Amino acid sequence: MRDNMADEIIRVLYLDDEEANLFSFKAAFRREFEVHTCIEPHQAVRLMDEHEFHVVLSDQRMPRISGVEFFELVMPDHPDVSRVLVTGYADTDAVVDAINKGQVYRFVSKPWNEEELRTVIRSGYYLNRSRVQNAEQGAEVLAMLEKLAGQVEALDGQLAAGTPEAISRVQQELRNLREGVLQERERYAQWMDRLGK
Repeated sequence: MRDNMADEIIRVLYLDDEEANLFSFKAAFRREFEVHTCIEPHQAVRLMDEHEFHVVLSDQRMPRISGVEFFELVMPDHPDVSRVLVTGYADTDAVVDAINKGQVYRFVSKPWNEEELRTVIRSGYYLNRSRVQNAEQGAEVLAMLEKLAGQVEALDGQLAAGTPEAISRVQQELRNLREGVLQERERYAQWMDRLGK
């Protein structure tokens, strides 16, 4: 992930069965974002598999599949993408259910307000980048824990030898490990502080 997110182009996918909506969306946002549109859910799945999107929007009412069902379908393979439901109907129950299940980040009513939708897309992008960064940090923590487990196992083998030299080496290694753990704990605390802001 880039350190400076301001330099990154926000990639957006919009799925809607009405071509006029797709045309309007592309016309409104193509100068600010990298916009992809499609009319069929299977096309949207293919595009998501081929490209990394930050934000995906879907119409709720489509002939073959609802927007909520589409998000349920893609969520396992694309958990970090910010999902925005676009609805022109009073589908309150479906929207609330989708938000509660974590399938939808936000919903936008049709016809959308261009400025509001721009804000939703940008905030969805920042949520996506935060999710990706958190996953990367979590992977680093797991890798460090695996490394520590391996070192402890090696030290246990040295202790089994029982010689004074082995015991002295193990004591020094344990001091080094303790120092490494304290440094990682401090790094983790700083990361958590940044997340809380």
